[in-house]
Amino acid sequence: MYNQINADTLTRAGQFALSDIQLISYQSSDGGSEPKKVSVRSLVLEINIYEDIFSKGLSGNVVLLDGQNLTNHLPLTGFERIEFKLNTPGIAKGFDFTATTGHPMYIYKISGRQEATPRTQMYVLHFASKEILTNETKKIYRTMSGTIDDMVLDIVRTDLESNKTLILEETKGIRKYVPVGERPFDFIEGLSKSAESARYNNSGMYFYEDSTGFRFRSLENMLAITDGAARPVVARFEKKPRSIKGGTGITNIIQEMQTVDGFTIDNQFDTIKNLRNGVYASRTISHDMFNKTYTNFDYDYNIEFETTFHTEHDGNGGKTDNKSIAPLINYHGKQFSDFADTALYLQSTTTNTHDSFEDEPKGTNMAKRLAQRMAFAAGQVSLTARGFTGLSVGDVVALEIPAYEPAGVDNPLDNDPYMSGRYLVKSIRHKIDTAKDMHTMAINTMKDAVRVAYPEESIDTFTGRENAEATNILQYDLDDMLITEASKGDNDGILS
Repeated sequence: MYNQINADTLTRAGQFALSDIQLISYQSSDGGSEPKKVSVRSLVLEINIYEDIFSKGLSGNVVLLDGQNLTNHLPLTGFERIEFKLNTPGIAKGFDFTATTGHPMYIYKISGRQEATPRTQMYVLHFASKEILTNETKKIYRTMSGTIDDMVLDIVRTDLESNKTLILEETKGIRKYVPVGERPFDFIEGLSKSAESARYNNSGMYFYEDSTGFRFRSLENMLAITDGAARPVVARFEKKPRSIKGGTGITNIIQEMQTVDGFTIDNQFDTIKNLRNGVYASRTISHDMFNKTYTNFDYDYNIEFETTFHTEHDGNGGKTDNKSIAPLINYHGKQFSDFADTALYLQSTTTNTHDSFEDEPKGTNMAKRLAQRMAFAAGQVSLTARGFTGLSVGDVVALEIPAYEPAGVDNPLDNDPYMSGRYLVKSIRHKIDTAKDMHTMAINTMKDAVRVAYPEESIDTFTGRENAEATNILQYDLDDMLITEASKGDNDGILS
């Protein structure tokens, strides 16, 4: 993506192209058929646009310095549209929130309203995709059957009444569901949890919106195109001095766009949390209500790791078997993945309740999905970079995180070998500062593997004091000893 930047079009990092910004009222203009419109481009101090693979739609806000009293004269009621276009110069991909060529956003809240001067006020207008509002007005009661990707398509077009681009990943298996008054996005979330990709050995899908439209895909599809073809990295973010100049003395725009001010390692590991949430191992008890039987399915992180794609690959774009976030260790003769009882899940199946459908979901689906998501949560890094509308959530980027140690001849290491590497873009906050004329991005990334494999250890190092003979002492015996010692000296000492 970044290699598409044209230095003749983009002259500085953080440059942006922003159209007029209009608020469109629900009222007609002078009794006509056209709605009442007001340009607020000159009033806007800041624009924020949020996209997240764990959010169903786009959202954002604009900060206004209002000297026209729009709150009364428009008026602002929470039923307005906001229209504008935003993109990086020379890049076709961007945010089109206009009615004619794109999809307008809808105002749903006003907050932070306060006096700025005796004649001006400041407030924040919050907006969201039309489908987020539509979702609150619709509930699904009809029976649905078929592949889950077909169901998602039906819901988007029928219930959400959306004509946005929808990019789907095929799912396997024929299912049947009878939703009773579920909102469209809630039902899609439930479908996503039970869906299985037709191409990848994973569990669970993700439905979200980016600047191109809606996406329904698996995490593995975000990481790999197919076996032997890892998803290419679209950017390489690292900490360098600003205004990077080449041999010609001209600033290297592409490198400066990928220069960050710093990294924040939000999460690296939490072994207790991972154990409790079944990242390393879990057991799913699947209860068949029709046949009155149950089956246990054990999830083993070490076994499943090598069957799926991860942020890191084997060096040739294929699956890796040794770059997990949990190194192989000897914990009293076992691996952490051997303790299936650390997390227990109960899953009810309804075989033959409606009809016999092929490819019933396996009992490990829930465990695999939860373990995969929690594994990603264990490795999250945030950064701030100059804005670029060519970057989207679901893209793969490389982070070169400094090794915070002295450099020297004997220590040539520049970057952290474990934290650096390939990351999946989880969320982006696009911020437009009109006063500074600057577009920046706050990016949250996540990973479920390490660039350099952790060392393995077959020796049980958890020994020593742990193997000493246990000591048990009765509290009352300690109390008697205390009284005895006190009686040998000052009789009042025990009470002082």
